[in-house]
Amino acid sequence: MGRNNQQRRAARARERAKARSGQRAGAPAGSWMPGAGFGSSYGPAGSEPAWAAEGSFAAAAPPPPPPPSPRGHVRAAIDAAMQVAQFGAPVSGSAAFDRLCARGASESGRRLVAGTVVELLAAEVDWVWQHGWQPADLLRVAGRRLHAPGPDVVGDAIAHELGRYAAVTIAPRWPGQLREHEVSIWWSRDSDHLSARASRTPGGFPAVLAAALEALSLLRRLPGLEAIDPLPGSAQPRRSGPAIDDRILSRVRAFLAKAEATPYEAEAETFTAAAQQLMARHSIDAAMLAATAPGGDGAIAIRIGIDRPFEAPKVALLNAVADANRCRTVWSEALGFVTVVGFEGDLLAVETLFTSLLVQATTALAEHGRQVGVQGTSRTRSFRNAFLTAFAYRIGQRLAEVTAAETAAAQERARAEAGLPSRADGADAGGVRPAGPGRDVVLVLNERREEVDAALHELFPSVVLRRSSRPTNAAGWTAGVRAADQAKLFAGAQVER
Repeated sequence: MGRNNQQRRAARARERAKARSGQRAGAPAGSWMPGAGFGSSYGPAGSEPAWAAEGSFAAAAPPPPPPPSPRGHVRAAIDAAMQVAQFGAPVSGSAAFDRLCARGASESGRRLVAGTVVELLAAEVDWVWQHGWQPADLLRVAGRRLHAPGPDVVGDAIAHELGRYAAVTIAPRWPGQLREHEVSIWWSRDSDHLSARASRTPGGFPAVLAAALEALSLLRRLPGLEAIDPLPGSAQPRRSGPAIDDRILSRVRAFLAKAEATPYEAEAETFTAAAQQLMARHSIDAAMLAATAPGGDGAIAIRIGIDRPFEAPKVALLNAVADANRCRTVWSEALGFVTVVGFEGDLLAVETLFTSLLVQATTALAEHGRQVGVQGTSRTRSFRNAFLTAFAYRIGQRLAEVTAAETAAAQERARAEAGLPSRADGADAGGVRPAGPGRDVVLVLNERREEVDAALHELFPSVVLRRSSRPTNAAGWTAGVRAADQAKLFAGAQVER
């Protein structure tokens, strides 16, 4: 290519570049010309197009975020402390906790920190209510996993949250759970429960703050449970149905109190059998009444806590009592409770009898003291485990015998009232009638058991059956059987209707 052609091409390239840059003489500032993109403007360098200034095409830059509020700083520090707790490290050793304590050094700062933590605790307690937890469940798991004053902080949070609801809209068992654990609103209205707890705790506000953050971390890690009670604020009175009579319950408790007080195992067995006989009789009467007047409440569920140690034998004892009273059990070992499914009167009988039998077993076990093997090694733990397992096994047999005898007696009474011959006279076992006088007692009780089974499978569709381990201490097993099998069940205690 000749030199002239090169110069001409370079000149044309310069012209095109000049046209693209929009630097033509006389072009008004902000005007648009063909070939210029929407992002181009003609005018002095750095000038803004009129249409961009009017917001027709270009979006204005977002304003800078406002600086965090004091409450925002507190929330950020709490979240940082929760991350520390998530990995199992103590909250009190984190920099976030130090920042919270520094802010809480002043009166206004303490109110801000305490108020924020109280709000977060209330939100988490409300969350666990919605996912099946009850006050007793929370207090039990807090007692197992938190150091003092953590369980007290959880109890205060529970009382604070339930205080927002009318008493008639709370599940019937919940107020009793609060009383059992001595949980109530004890602080003044012009204070929050965290600051009030700090005033009576060694270590003051920092100690209570650390406990509250640990409790908050625990609540956030809890799994969902099966819903067995209505949520606070939504409870309704149960439909009218057969419930256990207070006079009967008082007599049952009187028998069990005598069983717990006597130093003689034979008398204890007698009084316990009398209590089971009375409860079995009432349960049968309630079942027959429900068969003649349908529309009552169906099977429900409760949870009973199992304390350490020797949880497995205690669960075996509870299962034996539940089975004798036509209830079913599911053990949640990691959470420390057993769910018992049955009818309301039967559940009350199970809870009352189990509590008494546990006292009797513990008392009898204490009499054996420390156990030592032939080589001088301690055998106390294996002895006690075998003792309680054998006690549960034998008590279950005895209670089942009492229930079977009472069922047979009720069957005979029902046949007599219907004018049917006694089966003891060789009468045919048929002749089952519809609901009403003379209806077959065994059939009614089997129907109720089937209803309990259906309720259990609805709550626990994937429940797994597990065989308990076999005790290895023969002496403990023998002693446990002896403690549950000293006397004839009906000697000296007649139960009146």
